Formats: sequence, C-alpha cells, structure tokens
Amino acid sequence: MKIRNTKTIRENALKTTSFAFLLLIIFSAFNFAGQMPDKYKRKRIGEGVTLLIPDNFVEMSDEEIATKYFTPKRPLAIFRSPDRKAELGINSSIFEWGEVGLESEINMELLKGFYKGAIANSFYEKIKFLNEGEIINIGDREGVLFEFIGAIPEDPNAIINKGGKSRYHQVLYSVYNGKVLIVNFSVTGTDYTYWQEHATKMVTSVKI
Repeated sequence: MKIRNTKTIRENALKTTSFAFLLLIIFSAFNFAGQMPDKYKRKRIGEGVTLLIPDNFVEMSDEEIATKYFTPKRPLAIFRSPDRKAELGINSSIFEWGEVGLESEINMELLKGFYKGAIANSFYEKIKFLNEGEIINIGDREGVLFEFIGAIPEDPNAIINKGGKSRYHQVLYSVYNGKVLIVNFSVTGTDYTYWQEHATKMVTSVKI
C-alpha cells in the first residue's frame, strides 16, 4: 500500500510540474506576443519627416534618453517596445553631406561605403552583416539599408559568467536637408528573427 501511495505521489508531482511548465511556456508566448506590433500609425518626426510607429511603442523622454545614451546631440526621437528590448530611433548627422535641394545627386555608393565602414568600426567587437547595404527607393530619393548583428563577447576575466551580448539592427541612411537622416531599429539579438519583418516595415516607411 505504501509503495502505491509513493508512486501516486510521484506521478502527481510530475503532472503538476509538467502542467506548471506548460503554463509558463504559454504565458511567455502571450507575453512576447504582446510586445509585437499589431497596428501602426504614421507619425511626424521633426520637420518634413514621417514614418510608421507601432501603436504599442512609447516615445522615450529626455530623461530616458539622457540616462541610456551619452551623446552631445539629442536624437530627433526614440521609441521603445513595452518590454524595452526593441527601439526605433531617428536622428540626423552632425556634419553636412551635400547641398540642400540636391539630394538626388548624392552618390549612394559613396554613402554606402562610408557607413559600412562606420558600422564595422563601431563599439561592437564583432559585426555580422545580414545585408551589407542595399540601395532602395524611399519616395523621391534613395537610401541605403543595412542589416547586421553586433556582438560584445563575454569578458573571460569576469567573476560571473553572464554570456556575451548581441543586438540586431536594421539601419537606413538617406540625405535630408543637407545632412544624413538615420533610421535605426534595434532589438536584443536573441529576438531578432521575430522582428525582421516588422523592422523592415518601420525603417523603410520613412517619407522625407
């Protein structure tokens, strides 16, 4: 009798554990799905620039931007997902690139080469390009679209092994009022396959 009771207890415990694990998976799936864009709205950013922003994205405040990014020039805008893992940032370069009104005459191959080099020499220790710079049409002008994963390997001297960090990016560069307009979507590297289609929709929706 005791053997049967012990076996029953173990079976019940196993069923309870399996059920709890299943609930965790289902909850995690619903939680992740809640972060994904469902609807978009076109939003004006600065003067003469609009693009599609997911309804559930939140625009970061000046305090949030200042805390996370140490930059002398504030971006035009940064929007983030509810879980703060994904971001869509819009900015313009601090230096001039061509003349205002002559954007259509800009050499896109030159722009592509310059920014590919800039990405390769960024703060990431490793760069894996998924798209090394596709020249695309955005309205009445052209832009260069890059897609890559930037990785920071774990510190071999770290006391606690937390693993390396990686981040997925889709970045569009185009010329705007004599400067380079930069639209950058990024998300933690482990999640990027779920975001690729949404990222492309956001980044390439820009109208100048």
